[in-house]
Amino acid sequence: MFVIRDLSSTAQINDSEIRYLVELRIHALSTEPYDPDDLGYFLVMEPGDSLEEINTQLGFSILCNRFSGIKFGDADFTPSFEFVEEYASCYDMVFILSDDGFGVEVFIPKSIDIPELLAMCQKFVVAV
Repeated sequence: MFVIRDLSSTAQINDSEIRYLVELRIHALSTEPYDPDDLGYFLVMEPGDSLEEINTQLGFSILCNRFSGIKFGDADFTPSFEFVEEYASCYDMVFILSDDGFGVEVFIPKSIDIPELLAMCQKFVVAV
């Protein structure tokens, strides 16, 4: 998993579509030099990453509602992310973590071997 906090660190992203999307977001979010401490950061999952790794990085379970603890698959589940968009090679999931707009944007490759996470993305995806 890559933690992206500035434009130069996007070079480590192997998937060209995901790299382009992250660069696009960084440019769209700030006309000043991008400040991850103010605006947030990006997580780019890679094949082989586990749920435990993403949960540790986020500080909560990506498959659970942050506030209720209800897990995806439960009839009462509602996501705590703002939205999920679908692209050719990935899903883009956005979490706003505070009232000042600080957030984390998670890019989830469709090739990742976490079926439950991919199923949640498919269920809640919005049209781009």
